[in-house]
Amino acid sequence: MSFFTKNIKSIGALLFATALILFSVDTETITEKYFIGKWQSSKLETPIYLFANGEWEIKKDDGAVLQFGVWQYMGEKIIWSYTAGTIVEHDVNTVLSVTSQEFQLQENDRTTSTFKRLE
Repeated sequence: MSFFTKNIKSIGALLFATALILFSVDTETITEKYFIGKWQSSKLETPIYLFANGEWEIKKDDGAVLQFGVWQYMGEKIIWSYTAGTIVEHDVNTVLSVTSQEFQLQENDRTTSTFKRLE
């Protein structure tokens, strides 16, 4: 009898246990809560604030708001909405990566913006 035949049950049990470990890892779903906070964008000098109520603001340290709108995380994308004159604009960016301290978005021009958590 070959080594494989003698140990097929042990090998099968090992493969089964490995599969259980790999597939039972809890992958946490990314939600809007990951994005709430004060961020420094690689494309802006002024911090951007993402609030839990779905609003966003770009504001200076003295509190002066430069731009604002609403945002939402939907289907692995962040949708930014804001008013430009009398027209409501929507900017949709694909989320490339998310950690507790940083996230990256693909801009419409195919460049990447990195947001680092400030608070």
